[in-house]
Amino acid sequence: MTVPVDATWLMALLLATARAVAWLCVVPPFANRQVIPTPVTVAIGLGLGLMVAPGIPAAALPQTTAGLLGSVVLQVMTGVALGFVINLLLSAITAAGSMLDLGGGLTLPPSEDPLSLQQTPIMGQFYEQVAVLLLFASGGYLVIVQGFVHSFAAPAYSLAGSGRVATVVTVDLATFFTSALEIACPILAILFGAQIVLAMLAKAAPQVNVWILGFPLQVFLVLVLAAVGISVIPGYLGNLLTRALGDGARMFGG
Repeated sequence: MTVPVDATWLMALLLATARAVAWLCVVPPFANRQVIPTPVTVAIGLGLGLMVAPGIPAAALPQTTAGLLGSVVLQVMTGVALGFVINLLLSAITAAGSMLDLGGGLTLPPSEDPLSLQQTPIMGQFYEQVAVLLLFASGGYLVIVQGFVHSFAAPAYSLAGSGRVATVVTVDLATFFTSALEIACPILAILFGAQIVLAMLAKAAPQVNVWILGFPLQVFLVLVLAAVGISVIPGYLGNLLTRALGDGARMFGG
């Protein structure tokens, strides 16, 4: 029994799967091998490859073995670049929560983040879990997958476009810090004002033990203000996701 195999389709599937697997290895939560097993990541990447391969034109496929190896490397680099931009910008929400831990005095008992398996402060984990929940509840993950599929309409990574990729990553790094500060700044300002009030209280009434009073007050303010300030996360998540997808297209001239 002979099963005919289209060599053009098989080559397109190989290149699409290489980009998809590389992309999944950077986009959370697939980036952690201890959380998502490698066979599962490869299987999902193969599924994405099967979905995208029919749309890759035959003229864009390499004609030699050396060209095929080079194309696989370029597809891997393209997938890593696309996933890194998404990971970087969405991490701004986790960074904002970590800033609240630092300002509110909750950095003493860091615990293990179930997604990254790293030591992350409590509020950082809370903000991250809220962002992941919103991402799946609102269908944002479908937008991410759609953006990845549309990336095949643009050229893959090349040395000629490395300067454009570096520029986008640099700008997104600044956006990461700016977004984290914008999310956490109102709460941090209130916590700073509480510190000033406590300092004035210590000056006016030296007999009051401000250190014992200040720590639970800071923790209480962080918990209350975080419960109120969490309402801004959906808007920032949508903006960051839109920015990540747009920057992914601009990196490769899409």
